[in-house]
Amino acid sequence: MKKNMKNKRLIIVSGLSGAGKSQALNILEDEGYFCIDNLPVELMSKFVDLFKHTKRTNFAIGLDIRSAQNLNDLKKAFKIVSFEKSKVDVLKLFMDADEKSLIKRFSETRRRHPLGGNLVEAIKKEKTLLEEFKKEADYVINSSSLNLSELKLCVLKTINLKTSGKINITVMSFGYKYGLPINADIILDTRFLPNPNYVEKLKNYTGKHKKVQEYVLSFELTEKFILHIENLLRFILPNFFSEGKNYLTIAFGCTGGQHRSVALAQIIYKFLISQKDICGSNTEISLYHRDVTYYE
Repeated sequence: MKKNMKNKRLIIVSGLSGAGKSQALNILEDEGYFCIDNLPVELMSKFVDLFKHTKRTNFAIGLDIRSAQNLNDLKKAFKIVSFEKSKVDVLKLFMDADEKSLIKRFSETRRRHPLGGNLVEAIKKEKTLLEEFKKEADYVINSSSLNLSELKLCVLKTINLKTSGKINITVMSFGYKYGLPINADIILDTRFLPNPNYVEKLKNYTGKHKKVQEYVLSFELTEKFILHIENLLRFILPNFFSEGKNYLTIAFGCTGGQHRSVALAQIIYKFLISQKDICGSNTEISLYHRDVTYYE
């Protein structure tokens, strides 16, 4: 039995440099698409052949002025895609923006335009070169006045997708003596709290142990701190995710990452589990202790 190729979808994301192609690919990747940016046009035929035979169903590739040695090569790539439209579900998405927005974005990032030379002239030249591809696109998105959240909604609506809405929150503990976690969005320092490490009967346990948590919670200072954290999370989490953020890491740190940070991470993890309505029912919450070395 032949596979129904129309069950597969290939989205070609092209457009002007700085108009949001990479952001569009990131959005599609979050929705389960296997994404490849700046695919050399010489590999297009091989890629399409692989796409037809793989078990994966959703792909998205970025094609732009960087992908080809010359404009004719880029045209060949789009012809290959157009030919395959009869066999697979192919959508061409063109990202556009006005000159003022593009100049501002390149100035803010200080990145060099792929065509080099004077920025204004390079933008105008690229607009002219890609005008034909813009006309052939199935959809054109102008990102000039869109923030990231609005761009996400626009991309998903344009290609007829519904956002999964899945939110991932990671609560973690760490020790400052081993360095800050590079993936943390919010870092809360617990080193001002009483330290169980100086209590003989507790120092060989970690903050995962009930006795350590009870000790840390026995102080009014800790209770006030936790109350402030809970109120902070009630306020900021819905706002974070309403702006299109799908992942958030909340990190608690203490000196060695064994007691106070672990205890607070455990407590806040349980709080978030019990308060899933803060971010919605489609929220995944995980707990991770980076530097725990003791085993009770």
